[in-house]
Amino acid sequence: MKISEQIKVQCKDLIIPIIWHVLYLIISSRFDSKHRVYCDFIFYLMLAVYFIVIGSISFKDLWSEWKRGKKFWIPVLVTTISIVAAFAIGSLVSMLFPNVNDGIGVLKVVNVPALVAFALTTIILPPIAEEAFYRKAIISFDNNISLLVTTVIGTLLYASEHSLKPLGFLIAVIWALPFTISYIKTKNIYISMTAHFICNLAFNGITVIVVAIRFLGV
Repeated sequence: MKISEQIKVQCKDLIIPIIWHVLYLIISSRFDSKHRVYCDFIFYLMLAVYFIVIGSISFKDLWSEWKRGKKFWIPVLVTTISIVAAFAIGSLVSMLFPNVNDGIGVLKVVNVPALVAFALTTIILPPIAEEAFYRKAIISFDNNISLLVTTVIGTLLYASEHSLKPLGFLIAVIWALPFTISYIKTKNIYISMTAHFICNLAFNGITVIVVAIRFLGV
C-alpha cells in the first residue's frame, strides 16, 4: 500500500470518530453532574465499539501481547510510572491556581446504574477508546513532519475532550504526554492501553468500591 493510500484510509476511518468527538463537546456541557456519567459512558462506548469493529483494536492481539513477558510488561511499567508522574504534575498545576475553574467535568454517582456507568466510564472504556482514537488512529509515522503534526492534533483533541477551559486543557495536555510518548517509542498501542487501564483501575477502582459499599449499607 502506498503512503498516499495509507493516509487516505486513515482519514476515512477518522471521519466518524471526529464527528462524534465534536458532537460530544457540544452536548456534554448540557448535562449536570448527576447525568454527565451517562453521556460520557455513551461517548466512550461508541468509540470503543467503532474501533473494535473496524479492526483497529483486537482483544486477541491484546491477549497475545500480555503473554509476551518482559518485552511487553517492562514498557508497560515505565509508561505506568510516567502516567502517575504526569497526573501528579497536573495536580500540582491545578493547586497553583486554586481559584481558577479548570472545566474538568465531575461525575456524580447517585445510584447503582450510575455506579456501573461510572466504573465502565472511568476504568474500562477510556483505555480502549482514547488510545485507539487519539493515539493509534491519528498519529502517523509516514515521516517526521506528519508524525509531529498528527501528534499535536491527537494531543489537542484528547485535551479538548477533557476540558475546554485553559487550565483544564493544559492539565489534559500534560496527562496525554506519557501515553503519546509511549506509543511513539514502542509503536505498540497495547502498551499504552494496558498502562492506561492499570492507572484507571488504581485511581478510580477505590472510588467504585467505596461507593458500592455505601450503597450496600455495609
